[in-house]
Amino acid sequence: MGRGPPGRRVSFRGRAPGIRPMTRRRTRCRSGHRIRRRAYLVAAILALTLLSGACGIPASSAPQALSRGNVPFGLLSPSATSPRANPSRPQAATVVYLLQAGHLVPTVRSVDAPLSLQKVLGALVQGPTDSETTSGLQSAISSQAQLTATGVSGGVATIDLGRAFGRIGGREQILAVAQVIFTVTNLPSVTGVTFTDAGQPVDAPAGDGTLTSGPLVRQDFATLAPP
Repeated sequence: MGRGPPGRRVSFRGRAPGIRPMTRRRTRCRSGHRIRRRAYLVAAILALTLLSGACGIPASSAPQALSRGNVPFGLLSPSATSPRANPSRPQAATVVYLLQAGHLVPTVRSVDAPLSLQKVLGALVQGPTDSETTSGLQSAISSQAQLTATGVSGGVATIDLGRAFGRIGGREQILAVAQVIFTVTNLPSVTGVTFTDAGQPVDAPAGDGTLTSGPLVRQDFATLAPP
């Protein structure tokens, strides 16, 4: 708001001629009405505050368990990146082979039922759990590897290795192939494995380092077998 011209100030002390001033009694009456209205307003706000508090979550000095139906949406859902099986679905047990001190070690895993060759490969790629790593178990297979089961014929499974597996070299490659062979042939329907890369047959190392494009079996890695 703009101010009046310099030298002129608005004053409420004077009064125009012929207008009677308000009496003090009427002033106190209006002031009393304002006080009562403010008191009613404060009381209404307080009542609304208490009512909203009654509708909220009650305070408690001890933690209380919530039923699954009361947990906010999504908090109990498994992470999209979680590599483990979904415990809310029927499970099937399988065995994957990890490494310890240069030898294969069988470890039990649970995967979503029904059991399949691809699910077994997925469990193998996941590698050791934190507790298994602490106890000295390792894997020569990268968690980024993409092992794909393309079929089983006459007991021989064909597995496409993908690029990440091909980057493994030397002794580590022999150990990684041994992990795959022992894990896959643990299934009753598989006795041997051949490997491809982008659909093309590739040579894979046996336990002694010799390369072959034919099926590899457990006997080819006898020196790495569990003690």
